[in-house]
Amino acid sequence: MTVIRSTTCLSLFAVLMFWGTSAPVGASDGHHPASDGNPGAGDTNVLEVITRHPPLADAEAHYQFVLSDTEIPAGWTTINLRNQSSSTHFGLLLRMPEVTSDVTAEEFIENVYVPFQQEWDPYFVGEIDVEEFIANLMDALHGGDYASTHSSGPGMTAGGITSSTTVYLEPGTYFIECYILDDDGVFHTSHGMFKRFVVVDEESESSEPEADHQVSISSTDGLMLESENIQPGPATFEVTFEDNMLYGHNLGHDVHLIRLDGGTTVQEVNDWMDYLDVGEDGYYADRGAMVSASGQRGPQTFLGGTQSLFPHAETGQDFPLTAYFHAELTPGDYALVAEVPNPMQPDPENPDISMLVEFSVTPHAGLTGAWYDPATAGEGWNFVASPDGLFGYFYGYGNDGNPLWLMTEEVIADVSAGEPVTFNLLRGMSGDFSAPVIPDNLQHWGEVTFTFDNCNEATAQISGEDGSTTHALERVAATAGQADCGL
Repeated sequence: MTVIRSTTCLSLFAVLMFWGTSAPVGASDGHHPASDGNPGAGDTNVLEVITRHPPLADAEAHYQFVLSDTEIPAGWTTINLRNQSSSTHFGLLLRMPEVTSDVTAEEFIENVYVPFQQEWDPYFVGEIDVEEFIANLMDALHGGDYASTHSSGPGMTAGGITSSTTVYLEPGTYFIECYILDDDGVFHTSHGMFKRFVVVDEESESSEPEADHQVSISSTDGLMLESENIQPGPATFEVTFEDNMLYGHNLGHDVHLIRLDGGTTVQEVNDWMDYLDVGEDGYYADRGAMVSASGQRGPQTFLGGTQSLFPHAETGQDFPLTAYFHAELTPGDYALVAEVPNPMQPDPENPDISMLVEFSVTPHAGLTGAWYDPATAGEGWNFVASPDGLFGYFYGYGNDGNPLWLMTEEVIADVSAGEPVTFNLLRGMSGDFSAPVIPDNLQHWGEVTFTFDNCNEATAQISGEDGSTTHALERVAATAGQADCGL
């Protein structure tokens, strides 16, 4: 085990001197400079980054970064990554130390990425195992000549999507890179997704964002989402790096947001995250991990996040460090995941730690619970909110004095305060305890129109086989942990 004594982390293609798992780097104070004001107050310090695959570009330049500026002021900086391609990309920021601040992008590529790609190719196609790959790479690279500090940046972003990340940038020379692989095993960086920009010693007036949701990540506690009842709409996630370390693929931890649609599973995401993808025999496993290109796009749909963040020793930074990312959330299932080997269980010695956290965006989750009309106590409604919308059950009695159990046929996604929504009502007949009525045999009974005045009061107008009635409903029991119904 190699213990990292310096707070400088190296870029993916210059880290081999520290290959292997290291002890965490962390401290209890030394936060980034404080700021005041509200998000959006004052001037906005923004760097626009376009990633694209121009269809008429030649083979050596068909993966491109286009930056809006090559010089920006220091301070809280929002980086918008506009992915104008069909593949997943990200923008890892590398800050150079003062002694090598004049290094050009061409020098970096020639001395780091070219030899890395040359040594990687035989490993990717299965001609050599990982130990031989590492040994060859150690001989080919220039050691610490191109050391840099990972300084956040936009997380993984699917094709056609714009992601946004905000981080405090100190003055200095930075590079931005994307080292995802294409389906031939060529790193996007080797294709040209690598640009240089400078943060000048001039403080911008941008202020630190205000967060809607809190995320923390550390080598000892894993990845944790501390928010509950996440609702659709624009959201800002605050990510606190309590520490960071180099894992088996020699990168630190980070946080990426993915919407689990298009058949994407968390197992697929988990298996995709390790670019090194070492099989049990020491060879590259399946030539599919961290691959995103026209022929093999990888998991869908990444919405951004924050890249790995380490303190920069020259400016006296230390943990904890904070970055923010912003996303437009729609109803559905999501996951936060770190780019570490086997994020579901990254530490075999501590199986309780996970770097993959699932959550759902459920509109009006706070409406879930029991509702009734005090004038007709003994019957009532139970509402359940799912990522697809709201549905409900009625428990009461029919005109014949027998129990009447009804359920809504539709799942209504759009529920607004004061706006009526109408459901068809179904009931089951002729079932028994051991042979219940199957869903296809449910019978139409009538309909109900709800008008939710607020999170705790609603009107239900019911009509069907047993007549019509109107109930003034009150919520009498909610689900634990639901903070706001979202109306």
